[in-house]
Amino acid sequence: MLAAWIALFTVSEFWLPATLLAYGPRWVVLLPLVLLLPMAFMFARTSVKLLAVGGVIALVPIMGFRVSVPTAGFTAPTSPGTNRIRVLSLNAQGGAIVKLRLASILERYAPSIVAMQECGDELAAVAEQQRGWYTARYNGLCTMSRWPLEFADTMPRAAFARVSQLGYGGTGIVVRYGIAHPTRAFQFVNLHLETARKGLESLLSSDGLIPDHATGVPSPQEEQRASRTGEDRVALNARIRESEAERASVWSARKMDEIPIIIAGDFNMPVESSIYRRYWSGLTNAFDAKGLGFGFSKHEGTLLRLRIDHVLSAPKWFRVRGAWVGADVGSDHRPMVADLTMF
Repeated sequence: MLAAWIALFTVSEFWLPATLLAYGPRWVVLLPLVLLLPMAFMFARTSVKLLAVGGVIALVPIMGFRVSVPTAGFTAPTSPGTNRIRVLSLNAQGGAIVKLRLASILERYAPSIVAMQECGDELAAVAEQQRGWYTARYNGLCTMSRWPLEFADTMPRAAFARVSQLGYGGTGIVVRYGIAHPTRAFQFVNLHLETARKGLESLLSSDGLIPDHATGVPSPQEEQRASRTGEDRVALNARIRESEAERASVWSARKMDEIPIIIAGDFNMPVESSIYRRYWSGLTNAFDAKGLGFGFSKHEGTLLRLRIDHVLSAPKWFRVRGAWVGADVGSDHRPMVADLTMF
């Protein structure tokens, strides 16, 4: 368990077994206890305590269980207060079903700001029809705010344009808005970063690697040296995602000590990811601070559960009141909801 913990936190993006643990069903680490605990009770009861410690390591740092005291932030207000900022982030999976439920989602969770990823044309049209909201759309990102949107800016991504066309990564989109909050204006970032799936799927493919010279991606010489195995393709995908995450974090949060900033969206990486820890850990993760449980926001099939949707905030400006994962709204993601108050 200790070895799995260390590998997950340090090399989860660049060593295939750790990558599979980070993006696969992590409950498999508990399977040895099914055999070991009965044997311990029967033959070596002194080892039960050691197995219990291993179980705690599996549940908390490896599987991501969080414990916090429930607060008033868990109670949805009838209308957003000026001192409370409720953020709802949702990957809508195109929005075919979410568009039918958007009005009820807004009523149920009473958010102040909504960040939707994979927001299709029909969902965007429904969002624009909602009364009392300021809405904006950039590519597949839809943003809704109870307060006026003062400006919009998008992260430059020319270096990743050719990479994205080849299907190995670099499709991340990041957009930033100025929010005219009545107490203090702040910036809000809606993002959808690249998925690790493109690297993992290459394990089953014989496709070549990325012939690209853009900044932040492997050189042709590196590609040729690494063009033999699927594991190398996973590592190359991880390097592209790392470059993208570095660009996104610097572009989004470089002024977080000067300007209040909230970042929300589908990061496509768990908090245990070595990339996440390197580039995003300087911000406060709402569910880490005030969540209760595992916080699984991505549901795929019956076995895979991950927390890859996050609401982050600049610690100098915001305090987290509560955070939780919403119910199924017709997507393979669940809404990630967070209550923040501004200092």
